Amino acid sequence: MLYLDTSVLLVYTLTQSIEIERFKITDELFTKIISGEVSAATSFYALHQLYIFALENAPDLETGYAFGKNALLKVLSTPVHILPLVTRTERKNLGEKFVGLRDPSDVPHAIVALNSGCDAIVAYDEHFRAISHVIPYKKPEDYVL
Repeated sequence: MLYLDTSVLLVYTLTQSIEIERFKITDELFTKIISGEVSAATSFYALHQLYIFALENAPDLETGYAFGKNALLKVLSTPVHILPLVTRTERKNLGEKFVGLRDPSDVPHAIVALNSGCDAIVAYDEHFRAISHVIPYKKPEDYVL
């Protein structure tokens, strides 16, 4: 099972018109997920980040609510497994494994992916390479090209 980081969900739902090439690849990955060829998961944390991105980047709050809701519905309508948030105990016990991760806001993604037995973190955030010795980092391209 692959863990889908927020950066992949963003391309699939909200930034597709800006990131056209990435969207084509990410859409192909989701086609494989929907067909059952690839198993994938994400977390409540990633869904929260997706929603917040919509709110922060919309021209007004009402539009942000609508964009965010539509983005969540698009992800939730796929067979992507939704994993729970990281517990305090998990963060305490596993957080040390990810001290090399430049963006501390990505530590919960790594903990959830590792704790759930995911085969890799799939993201467009290159800084996940720093923890690839703990859990492999891949891009959507690695599964569709």
